[in-house]
Amino acid sequence: MDMKLLVTGAHGLLGRSLLEPDFDAEMIGCGRGETPVGRGTYHPIELTDPQVVFALLDRVRPDWVIHTAALTDVDRCEIDRPLALQINLEIVRHLASACLQLGLGLVQLSTDYVFDGRNGPYGEQDPTNPLSYYGALKLQSEGVVLQEGLKGLVLRTLWLYGYLPGTRRNLVTWPLEALARGEQLRVVDDQWGNPTHVHDVAQALVELCRRQVQGLFHLGGATYLTRYQLTQELARFFGLDPGLVQPISTVAAGQQAPRPLRSGLRTQALESLLHSAPLRLSQGLEQLAGQESFRRDFSTLF
Repeated sequence: MDMKLLVTGAHGLLGRSLLEPDFDAEMIGCGRGETPVGRGTYHPIELTDPQVVFALLDRVRPDWVIHTAALTDVDRCEIDRPLALQINLEIVRHLASACLQLGLGLVQLSTDYVFDGRNGPYGEQDPTNPLSYYGALKLQSEGVVLQEGLKGLVLRTLWLYGYLPGTRRNLVTWPLEALARGEQLRVVDDQWGNPTHVHDVAQALVELCRRQVQGLFHLGGATYLTRYQLTQELARFFGLDPGLVQPISTVAAGQQAPRPLRSGLRTQALESLLHSAPLRLSQGLEQLAGQESFRRDFSTLF
């Protein structure tokens, strides 16, 4: 193993998707929880403390820090702005400062919410215009990581899905749970994006670090559709009733934070660099359905 990677947010879906597979690298996790996760060592840490952050990075000396920890509840970010600022920007500043001083690489995960959703899907060169506080903080965090002198990489992604036991529900698992119980769902039919399999993101991150790539890239799945269409596709794929899914507009949904509507990310730059394409939704669902832990915990679907 010729590369050492430190992953923040170790207990989240992306964090665990980086730490639990057998990548050809030394993978080290850190997070707020005390329970170890992953195949390698794990360090409990409070990322809001810059001195603690520097001490850990100085001790571990990873080649790259992959920062997956974030407050991704967009509505909560809109309501509790001090908390959102602390988690989604101040922590990034702590990490960037430590990485700059120690000569380490820093990877920041960002989002399509840096765009206003008028003309998606978007490429890396398209102008940003975030509508929400979450999107604004993520855009600011990109600038912190891409500052001159820091070995920085920003990967924008969106609509992440997959399954690992104990992780929070996502845009695939929560509708499946509800549909399996025969519940009716109201899902917005005017928000567009490309669902992205978490393992595509994990594999891309490891490979980008291995190649010492810097700069800004997009990664989104190969299927472009609305959230309503996505939920219907889920129902059909798993033999559930798509009639349980009812369309609703974003305005009628009354969400706290404004959303980009015609969003989505173009991934040609990353595909060209890595010589691989992200999964289509059908391929991602096939992988999910073949996963032992998913089949066990969603046994009613099989």
